[in-house]
Amino acid sequence: MKKTVIKKISIVVLLVLLGVSSVVLADFIKKEKIRKAEEEAALRAKEEAERIAAEKEAVRLAEEEAKRKAEEDRRTRNPLTGLSMKETAIGKRPVAFMVGNTPPARPQWGMDDVNYAPNIILEAEVEGGITRTMWLFADMTSLPELIGPMRSARPPYVRFSELFDAIYVHWGQSDSAGSYIGASDVIARDGVDNINQIQYRGQVELFGRNRERDVAIEHTGVVYTKNLVQAINEYGYRTDRDDSRFTFFEFTDEAEKMSDKVCNELTITISSRSWVKHWTYSSSDHLYHTDDFENKLTRKNIIILYDETEYITKPGASFSYCNYRLEYGTGLLASEGTIKDISWSVEKGKLVLKDTDGEIISLNRGKTYIAWISSNLGGNVQID
Repeated sequence: MKKTVIKKISIVVLLVLLGVSSVVLADFIKKEKIRKAEEEAALRAKEEAERIAAEKEAVRLAEEEAKRKAEEDRRTRNPLTGLSMKETAIGKRPVAFMVGNTPPARPQWGMDDVNYAPNIILEAEVEGGITRTMWLFADMTSLPELIGPMRSARPPYVRFSELFDAIYVHWGQSDSAGSYIGASDVIARDGVDNINQIQYRGQVELFGRNRERDVAIEHTGVVYTKNLVQAINEYGYRTDRDDSRFTFFEFTDEAEKMSDKVCNELTITISSRSWVKHWTYSSSDHLYHTDDFENKLTRKNIIILYDETEYITKPGASFSYCNYRLEYGTGLLASEGTIKDISWSVEKGKLVLKDTDGEIISLNRGKTYIAWISSNLGGNVQID
């Protein structure tokens, strides 16, 4: 009897224990499932975080590589055209030449597209409606044999050359008198590295006269460019470009239209006193053409800068000099047979070009003509 009771009690205890064990086991299994689910979720979260981090790193590396390539492209290409240039010219200062533009001065020596035409041609008014041009070359060792007719410096052109850290070459200069501040004082004030024919006493034949045309003597002055580098070295001028003082243009990888607005012809009037320039777009070569310099000149980009100007009459002069403000304004950019509105400003000594959304614009790779026109004295542009 006692054994039977004990057996029954044992069975009951065993059943209780088994019940407890099953509950514990079930709870254990449940917790284990939860733990494994949490581990799997944590692992998935870790893998997702690693994937996102890897993608971000890939993007960062791609951006760095693109930036590196862009910097390398900027470093190795002509900074004025975006085109290739000689390795020996990389990182070197450009040169700027002051060239006449009156009818007797045309066609100018060295402007043609066959032999090292200027990377940038800037045209602006000097005085009495007369315009002159300033030519910028990024490579001082790749120049046309002759450049001219060379003319005297004016303050606006000197200041514009400074935007590109250029060595400024000219034949004379305007001097200050009365309220007029001449180029001589601007050059001295700003410490502009320049070569002036009137003052040049170097060891090489840098300047001369070309008398093959029956024109007045002021239209005969030329630069023999083969001797330019030696003359620059005689002055001891810095030849490495100071990027902190240089306007770097952005360039497109492939030629792009500027907008949906067609621009097949441009008629540009510098001021109400000056003559006009006609540019015609050709879809065959994707360039703008003009005969108004009395040669066959083409440009990839046409930039118009509207600026406020004033005429200042110097005591003793029979004409009024044209001064430009050179601070900010609106403008136009034509390329690929299209045109768009832009704005421009001078910021920290550099020329900044932006679109109407305030973004830095990119030029198409190639040579550029800049018309610096009067917004308040009759300058205008007609577009066809």
